[in-house]
This record gives sequence, C-alpha cells and structure tokens, in this order.
Amino acid sequence: MQKKSEKAVIAFYDNQGRILLQDRKGITKAGEEWGFFGGGIEPGETPEQALIRELKEELDIDLKKVELLTQYKVFLPGDNLYNAIWLFVSPINIQIENLEQKEGRDMKFFTVDESRKLTMNKTDIDVIGKIKMYIKNKLEMV
Repeated sequence: MQKKSEKAVIAFYDNQGRILLQDRKGITKAGEEWGFFGGGIEPGETPEQALIRELKEELDIDLKKVELLTQYKVFLPGDNLYNAIWLFVSPINIQIENLEQKEGRDMKFFTVDESRKLTMNKTDIDVIGKIKMYIKNKLEMV
C-alpha cells in the first residue's frame, strides 16, 4: 500500500513574470535541486494554513492571502510514497535580499523558460506551464 504525504507549496512571482525558487540541494529526499517554498500539512491544518505557517518558518514572512492554482500528485516509487501537492501562487513585492531564508541553501528568480531547464521534480516542471499562463494573465491585468 502506498503511503501518502500532503504538502502545500507556493510559486511566488515578481512584476517581470519570474518565479522565485528555493535551492533544495542538501535538504531534498527526491533529488531535485530547485523547488517551490512550502512544506508538509499537519493534522488539522488546511493547505492554506500549512503554507502560511511554512512561509513564516522558512522566510519569516507573514502572508495573509494566497490563491490556489492547482493540486497534483508526485509519486516517489522508491519510497512507495506519493505527495498530494497544493500549489498556490502569489505576487512578491519584497526584494529577495530582504527575505530571511531559514531553510535551503539559496533562492533565486528564474524566468519560466529557465525554470523548465532546472533539476526539479518532473511533476513540478509539468505545472510550470500553468504557472506561466496564470502569471501572464495577472500581469496583463495590471
């Protein structure tokens, strides 16, 4: 029987349409080098509550509102595990130099096309297209 883990993650984007990703080398179990900020959903938490808690722990920021973009699953066959992932999106208006990163090695903005070439979880790469369309629509409305 497969084990299930639930996670809430976020794709922050800036006014140039770039995505902020976390350098996950050394903290990952799945081998990805870059990924979204976020983490596990604890019992009794909603995905949104978990994400807000994780962002406080990882970046010391207090997000009040995020928007759910999609939900997807990541299978880790070697661990007989799948992660149910809730992917949220939010603009970020803070310079990354002003963020206090408490987890991961580094963080960096990437264009959508650049992010597709990174060593990321394959399923995360698959949702990049949805993120691109979302950001494009949001920035056109501004």
